Amino acid sequence: MAIVLRKPVVIAAIVATISMAAIFLVDHTNLIVDRQPAKNPPGTTFNTANDAGATVSPTQPESPIKPTPPGPAPVQPAIPAK
Repeated sequence: MAIVLRKPVVIAAIVATISMAAIFLVDHTNLIVDRQPAKNPPGTTFNTANDAGATVSPTQPESPIKPTPPGPAPVQPAIPAK
């Protein structure tokens, strides 16, 4: 019985060892790669403001969901006053 179970255990150990070595190599090479953020291209508002000594703060995007005001909607008169 021990001889029958020996071969799959050896194969599983070899596969596990190769897999762990591959994971280590991939993770190790990712640590070597320089991960600095890309610089802004020259001529942008950000660079111009920084050159002038100002700071640029991002604006908040307008909400896609706009609440409707309470009450009835305003109506245009049929004949505008002159």
